[in-house]
Amino acid sequence: MNAKERIQLGYDLFNKHDMETFFKELVDENTTWTFPGKEGVHPLSGVHKGPQAMMGAFSKIPEKWSNFKVEPIEMISEGNKVFVRVKGSADGMETIFGHYFEVSDSGKMINMMTFDDTLSMFNAMKK
Repeated sequence: MNAKERIQLGYDLFNKHDMETFFKELVDENTTWTFPGKEGVHPLSGVHKGPQAMMGAFSKIPEKWSNFKVEPIEMISEGNKVFVRVKGSADGMETIFGHYFEVSDSGKMINMMTFDDTLSMFNAMKK
């Protein structure tokens, strides 16, 4: 599978809630996920280094948003880099996100940066 196909598989697994396979098959031990913003202000903000930190942040999603889903609209891929325009939805939210990935030669995610609509996410967050 090329980088684009690996990232599509990630979205498929995420939306099926198969996080065990997601982390085992797609996340490198040295991965970094960056969710821009001041830590503590938005529940996902920060630089999450390694699968454990990423899992910890991902685990907040069902706590904060009901029926959260991310669906790729289109993907642009060049070599090991993939940018995805994403439909983000949850109860009370329907918006567009941008996600950037870098994939290792072994097909695992080594870098992810999300450019999400934090205002829409904040407004849809469970209080």
